[in-house]
Amino acid sequence: MINAAPAGAEATALLGCVQEEEGALHPVRMLDLPGRGGAEAMPAHCSALLAACGWRPADLDLIAVVVGPGSFTGLRASLALAHGLALGTGCALAGITSGEAMARALREEAGPGRAVLCLSFARRGRIFVEQDGVVRAAMCDDFVFPPGRLLLAGDAAAGMLAARGAGRDDIALSSRTVPDGVMIAQAALDRRAAGLAAREILPLYVDPPEAKLPAAGLRPAPGAL
Repeated sequence: MINAAPAGAEATALLGCVQEEEGALHPVRMLDLPGRGGAEAMPAHCSALLAACGWRPADLDLIAVVVGPGSFTGLRASLALAHGLALGTGCALAGITSGEAMARALREEAGPGRAVLCLSFARRGRIFVEQDGVVRAAMCDDFVFPPGRLLLAGDAAAGMLAARGAGRDDIALSSRTVPDGVMIAQAALDRRAAGLAAREILPLYVDPPEAKLPAAGLRPAPGAL
């Protein structure tokens, strides 16, 4: 499994191997690559990680990768790695969101009648908000928590609760900030077992692209020699 979605200076990239034993998933090896550049360093560690597990590429059954929301560079680097591994090994590839990976654990923690919000860091004073599979971006200073009983998770949850949740005793805070390797693998297996349509293995960019076409239009394609 691969996750380089977390953004910010404290972000880490996670590369790991998970195995099913007696009907449950267990981590075999997990590698945290902290800080900026962690995602780009992942390809160099793949062979050593498999060797440490005693696995060959042919032993892989499913490659699970987090598609977002999160770091622009981290997502591109980690998804490129996932595609390369899938192409080289012939292994199936599954994409999930961060909230989807934590959903099973958070539903159990929330209990009945409490909605779950996953809040994660974004750039320029904003956060990503994921609820029930829908992801949007919001300005931190303008964000308003929805009414009703809530459970907050994600790496921006504690800060947003302190800044924007004053007086809300119906909001609980989970200790879960990012999904672990077992959560990511389990969510991918759950999606496959449920027969859900495969998620597109592309970065989940919440914001529209900032690049604009030239005012005069694109140059024509080069002609044949």
